Amino acid sequence: MAFQEMGKAFVGFYYPAFAEDRAKLADVYTDQSCMTFEGAQFQGKQPIVDKLTSLPFKKVNHQITTVDSQPIIGVDDNQACCVMVTGQLKTDDDPPHSFHQTFVLRPANGSFVVANDIFRLALHN
Repeated sequence: MAFQEMGKAFVGFYYPAFAEDRAKLADVYTDQSCMTFEGAQFQGKQPIVDKLTSLPFKKVNHQITTVDSQPIIGVDDNQACCVMVTGQLKTDDDPPHSFHQTFVLRPANGSFVVANDIFRLALHN
């Protein structure tokens, strides 16, 4: 699978799962995974899932604008992939906010896991 297709396929799974039941995302993280969410850092499957499931909103909708992917040369026989996502996020009755999210995907058991995940709302003070 080409890296751009891989990124789009991952995004096509991740954000609907995030909206439906964030606990289902546990399978894409490992005990070595790292996530930075709005500057707060978490490591390991359980701390990451705990953070995601503790987010206070009930409804969430991601409108994806761009998905850019590229191989990470020299990692996992060049099978690891960096995926950068931009879009808008709407939660409950709040107005939409732009966001950026970057994933590092690594091959595992015929699929991929998230090694790194960085999320940030694009808010300007």
